[in-house]
Amino acid sequence: MDLELGDASLLSELWRSRPQLHVFGHIHFGHGREPLFFDDSQRVFESLLRRPRRGPVRELIPHAGWLDVVKIVFHGVHGLLWKYLMAGSGSGHGTWLVNAAQVYGNTGKIGWQPVVVEL
Repeated sequence: MDLELGDASLLSELWRSRPQLHVFGHIHFGHGREPLFFDDSQRVFESLLRRPRRGPVRELIPHAGWLDVVKIVFHGVHGLLWKYLMAGSGSGHGTWLVNAAQVYGNTGKIGWQPVVVEL
């Protein structure tokens, strides 16, 4: 929810401490909430986002990032199958990420509704 502007050391701390709730709010355009699950799919997704951009044409040429995409799909399908078909617990260990910014975009005016999360 940080529009890829986040701090790598803060992300590492989230993975280490695994809180139930993480609230932040400086990036106004990223307002809202979303769950974060500490699982293999999330780990590979973050690895993919850390890769340097290659440009629109070079991204079409097969490279290591494509393998990350395949891994994300594999871990996602594996998690769903385990959780729903095998009655396993799935990842189940996650946190809520809440960007509590109240200013709408760069308008300087309050425009977002408060975010409510039930733990």
